Amino acid sequence: MTAVIAKGVVKSFGVGDTRTLALRGADLEARAGEMTFLVGPSGCGKTTLISILAAMLSPDDGEVSVFGESPFRLRRSQLTRFRMRTVGFVFQQFNLLPALDAAENAAVPLIVQGVSTGKALKKASDLLDRLGLSGSAYKLPGQLSGGQQQRVAIARALIHEPRLVVCDEPTASLDAASGRAVMELLRDVAVSPERAAIVVTHDDRVYSFADRIATMADGRVVATTTTIASRDKETG
Repeated sequence: MTAVIAKGVVKSFGVGDTRTLALRGADLEARAGEMTFLVGPSGCGKTTLISILAAMLSPDDGEVSVFGESPFRLRRSQLTRFRMRTVGFVFQQFNLLPALDAAENAAVPLIVQGVSTGKALKKASDLLDRLGLSGSAYKLPGQLSGGQQQRVAIARALIHEPRLVVCDEPTASLDAASGRAVMELLRDVAVSPERAAIVVTHDDRVYSFADRIATMADGRVVATTTTIASRDKETG
């Protein structure tokens, strides 16, 4: 099943002489049960595209569908609920709340959805343990390394079991072993038939985790390659 469809997506920033086209009619499809990588040079529109797919940024033109819903046709309150329910986003800059410890940061999406604080923190602590942060659940972001903060951000994106997980450079601050652990966890989420993951990365060490690799240039997707991982699933 196709999970995400983007057709002719256009996005610009600025006005007049300062207007810059970030996306120039980008097309992308991502399938449920798969992990799709977006690759390409810096400035080609990757982060802008995933921000639109996650309904965090509105397109100027084009169509976007996420698991059969068109988020930009929803009212503002409906769009907020859609993002909260459907999307988990791993930001490149982490965006952790400095006054909350690691478990509290990871638990935020559940608490916002009305889950009791105790249950949310227990699930957050378990997920942080799985991400190699055992013993760090009560540390503030300022007490964590960059790689540890990134894993907290990933836990926050995954904790509410979203159907679409969108990641901006999730292994950028991680060593090879930690990067593989993170990608294995993301694959566990993406391979289920009702979910999908889209990952922006420059890290060729983790390309083997992708089912499809979409290459961007100058605001468009110029090629999509099916990987060995995807072909193995289709034949296995």
